[in-house]
Amino acid sequence: MKVFNIYKISLASVLLATPLYVLPLRILAQTPNPKQPAVIINSGSTNTCKYRIHVLPSGKATYTVCDRKGAGEIKVNTATKFFNDILAAKPLSNLAYKPCVKSVSFGTSTQVRYQGQTSQDISCPSNDSRVTNLYDDAKSIQQELNFSTSKN
Repeated sequence: MKVFNIYKISLASVLLATPLYVLPLRILAQTPNPKQPAVIINSGSTNTCKYRIHVLPSGKATYTVCDRKGAGEIKVNTATKFFNDILAAKPLSNLAYKPCVKSVSFGTSTQVRYQGQTSQDISCPSNDSRVTNLYDDAKSIQQELNFSTSKN
């Protein structure tokens, strides 16, 4: 009878302790790597330059626009929201995509790339808030970096 009680106590201890080990691993798996950038890729159009922005969770960013390189920093809150929205949207390649009609002269496409995953074009209107959030983040980041996409 004592062996059975020890077995129950041991099993209960393992079962109760398991969430303590698993929870930190899940949180760690959902934390952005501080050294791995997310990339915003915009195709440009007939009238605007394409650009690529590399953003770190710290807010540091580098970009290439019109074949010119630059660097800057965005607000930490903006970067945090962007990475949280990326994590909420993963896997990026499975995000809902509904093509939309775009102007030949002014229409662009925007994608987000992170940890080997790339989204479809997130600039088309979507009923999926994850897509809308990422697009709003991308626009905010470009505006905070304050670079022009004009070909002039």
